[in-house]
Amino acid sequence: MPSSQAVSSQNPFWSSTVNSVMKMVLISLIVCVSLFGNVVVLLVFQRKPQLLHVANRFVLNLLLADLLQTILVMPFAIAATMPGVWPLDARLCQTLVVLMHLFAFAGVNTIIVVSVDRYLAIIHPLSYPTRMTPHLGTNLIICTWVLSFLQSTPPLYGWGAIDFDRNHNVCSVVWSSSLSYSAVVSTFSFWLPVLIMLGCYWMVFRAARRQNALVHPIQTQSHSQPCPQDFQGPSSPQRLAV
Repeated sequence: MPSSQAVSSQNPFWSSTVNSVMKMVLISLIVCVSLFGNVVVLLVFQRKPQLLHVANRFVLNLLLADLLQTILVMPFAIAATMPGVWPLDARLCQTLVVLMHLFAFAGVNTIIVVSVDRYLAIIHPLSYPTRMTPHLGTNLIICTWVLSFLQSTPPLYGWGAIDFDRNHNVCSVVWSSSLSYSAVVSTFSFWLPVLIMLGCYWMVFRAARRQNALVHPIQTQSHSQPCPQDFQGPSSPQRLAV
């Protein structure tokens, strides 16, 4: 009986330890893969600066947001998987959550800009170079970070709240503390971006279908026309030579 009780009392500890180790290994693998991929793409842009046209600048901005998330936030996510280990106090916990949301919102806002950029490049190809200038591209990148800062910092000013969950060693926004902040974040960080992206790519899809409908009959007609050699009569030079 004592041995069975000891085993049963150790089972929760061992299951919790195994669960923590699996989480730590999984998050560490994600961090390594993300870091490797982002650094490789960054080196490509560094060695070939001619690739940094306006559209690829948006891709580079998305890469930087992801890279900063990987370097500054994910190590603490790994530390949170270890039972009883959390290296930050309450203020740094809030800072970590703000940074996590800042980089996430920057990525979402950049994806919106990429969607609009692709829409303009495909739907209005002739006017695209004059519309999407390098100066405008730089201003749009700055706007993505300014908007992300405005989206992520309200809990520091009392609109919303950030709390530390001691049971899971996780800092997170308490969404139930302010329904208005939760509604604004969900609207401008999820629903509105989804609608903009769907709208842009739907119009691109419609334009591609219209273009295909115009090109397909021409190709069909060209294939159905007989070759000029089919009209050669018996007195043609080739027949006479034979």
